[in-house]
Amino acid sequence: MLTHVEMTTHWLPHADDVWHGVGVTDRGRVRTSNQDAFAILNECGVWIVADGMGGRAGGDIASRITVDGVADELFQRLGTSLSDSTEIQSRSDLLHQVVHRSNQAVREEASRHPELLGMGTTLVVLMILPRPQPTALIAHVGDSRTYCLRSGVLTQVTRDHSFVEESLRNGLLTEAEAVDHPMRHVLTRAVGAELEVETEITIHALAPQDILLLCTDGLTKMLPDRVIRDILSQPAAAPHQMCQALVNEANARGGEDNTTVVLVRKELTKSHQER
Repeated sequence: MLTHVEMTTHWLPHADDVWHGVGVTDRGRVRTSNQDAFAILNECGVWIVADGMGGRAGGDIASRITVDGVADELFQRLGTSLSDSTEIQSRSDLLHQVVHRSNQAVREEASRHPELLGMGTTLVVLMILPRPQPTALIAHVGDSRTYCLRSGVLTQVTRDHSFVEESLRNGLLTEAEAVDHPMRHVLTRAVGAELEVETEITIHALAPQDILLLCTDGLTKMLPDRVIRDILSQPAAAPHQMCQALVNEANARGGEDNTTVVLVRKELTKSHQER
C-alpha cells in the first residue's frame, strides 16, 4: 500500500521562487506489494520517503504510520510558512521530536498486534529553509538516501545506516568487498526497531540550480550513481518525467524491490513568471 500526501503549492508573494517536489513509487518486478511510502508537502517545504521492513504486512504498516505521522505533525506545526535559515536549530529539534514520536507510534502498533513485532522502516525527511540562504535540513534513519545534483556532479548527501556502510567507514571492508557483501542491506538503524531511535541530521547549503533526490534502496541497488546522474541531467525533462525514468530504469534492470523517488528543485513563482 502506498501512502502519498501531496498538497498543492500556494504562490508566495514574498518570495521570487520556491522549491517544489514531485514523486513516483512502484512495486517493482519481484515484490508482491509496495511497502514504500512518501509524502510531498510543498506548502511548507517538506518531503518524506520511507521504506518499510518486517514482513508483508509489517513493513507496509510501519512506513505508513511513519510517513503519515511525520507529515501530519510537520504540516500542523509549520502550516504554509517557509522557515528562515536562522531557525536551523529549532527546526532540527523539531525533526528529532517528530521522528521520536513516529518511532513510538510504530512500536505501540506492534505491541497491540504481536504478528507485527519486529516491523520498522527507513525514513528520510527533507526540509528546505529558503531564506536568506537556501539550506537543506535532512533527517534520516536507515538507508533511504538524499542526493544532490549540482553542475553535473551527483553527491550522496546522507550516509547509510547499514552494516556495510559502517564497516567501510571503520576500514573493515574495502569498496570491492562491499559491492556484493551478503550483509550489504542489513540496517543498523530503523524507525520502530528499538526503544529509542537515533536520527541523523544533515545540513547542506543549496545553490539555485540544485536538484535534490530522495529515494529508497530499490533505486540505488539497481542503478549506479552515474546512471542516476545521467537521468537527472537531462535538461529538457520535466521533474515527473525524470522520476518516472529513474523507476523505469530500475525495473528494466530487474526491479528487485519497491522503488520510490521524490525529486525537488527550484521553480519560479507565478508572480516572478509574469514580470
